[in-house]
Amino acid sequence: MKIFADLRNLIRLERLHLPFITTLEDRDIAAQIGYHDVIRGEPLTLKLLYLLDIGSIATVQRRLARLVGKGVVIKRRHDEDRRALTLHLTTSARREYQRFAGAIASHNAHSRGK
Repeated sequence: MKIFADLRNLIRLERLHLPFITTLEDRDIAAQIGYHDVIRGEPLTLKLLYLLDIGSIATVQRRLARLVGKGVVIKRRHDEDRRALTLHLTTSARREYQRFAGAIASHNAHSRGK
């Protein structure tokens, strides 16, 4: 089945371009933060991240702290409600995701050419 070859290549590309992703929770957290910040145009709050049911609150806190420490995610105070924290991907993490997307597109174009 072609799906397994595609998954294997996707995992290889992810390891190559996104070395900070080591668990499913890391992948989900970074994807949700990027989706809300880049696509929707409104950053994800810490409270909403907990409500997305990615994992237990303790697990999400631990994985988020690791991503912050690795320079992938930035926590900021919300502009209007200073009590709330918003989450953003760093510029360098966005660049890594851009490279990853380019590698996927290149791989797909190469696969179609066969």
